[in-house]
Amino acid sequence: MSNRKDLVWKYGTEVEMDEQKGYKYLQCKFCDRVLKGVFRMNEHLVGVQGNVVPCTKVTPEVREEIKLICCQMKSLSKKGSSSGSVSKRGIRGPMDRFVVKVENEAVKDLGGSDKRVKGLEKEARENTCSDIADFFYENGLTFNVASSPSFVKMLCSVGTYGRSLKPPTAHELSTSLLLKAEGKTQAVVDDVKKTWSKTKMSIMSDEWKDMRGRQLINFLVNNPYGTVFLKSVDASDAIKDATLLFNLLDSVIEEVGEDIVVQVVTDNASNYKKTGEMLMEKRKRLWWTPCAAHCINLMLEKIGSLPQHQYALRNAKNV
Repeated sequence: MSNRKDLVWKYGTEVEMDEQKGYKYLQCKFCDRVLKGVFRMNEHLVGVQGNVVPCTKVTPEVREEIKLICCQMKSLSKKGSSSGSVSKRGIRGPMDRFVVKVENEAVKDLGGSDKRVKGLEKEARENTCSDIADFFYENGLTFNVASSPSFVKMLCSVGTYGRSLKPPTAHELSTSLLLKAEGKTQAVVDDVKKTWSKTKMSIMSDEWKDMRGRQLINFLVNNPYGTVFLKSVDASDAIKDATLLFNLLDSVIEEVGEDIVVQVVTDNASNYKKTGEMLMEKRKRLWWTPCAAHCINLMLEKIGSLPQHQYALRNAKNV
């Protein structure tokens, strides 16, 4: 397939750069980010972290569409290069068809009909999916993991490698591979941080209580290129005192730089409201914004406490 036929051209526009050097530069139609080459635009849309910053505005439908095409193209490419040959490393090809594919003689015995072959392929997929399901059940994984882009990417990579793959050990996962993943993540974070001065950003606080009863606040930084975790603070002594809470939030603003902070988003509790007013009084270019989700939660809580709703909710909980 030529690059112009690649599905990514449907969602990216070629742009001219000062130093083209034979590369094609594409601008994402969702977030306007410019990337070098079709491959990186594919990773950008699918949400693969490492080489590029994932797109935060692409629709789930488009992400799945690109992801499916990428897996199919990788499988077809590997099939053409291996031609079903067997090496010392085993059969090479996509896991769901070629790793557990029956021998040609077996197909001949069945008459070689398309219907029978499809039946064998269906059985092979069911067996493979059953093994994957056992892994989920044995390790208590949430089923939402199956929707993770990294899960789909992992299966594509395993299938492409072949049945002779030696899986990573627990030691590798906790040492070299973990350090490599940390480096890739830090590279993505650094790329996002470089955009803060250009777009400005919002500081978001998320208050929660741990198993030891401590009141913790997670601070995150958000801009159009993504959300970055900044730090977590034990605010047990400050959470009820607006002045202490103000000092804490003010120090976070000072840490990242007042000139690039547009707003601070917090819960809508009275102590945060007072803190927000104090912040805006000191930082004239900054706005305090109550969290919309928290506001909706409080509204629904009030609605649920109405007598006409309490009865229905109580019965629903019993069911």
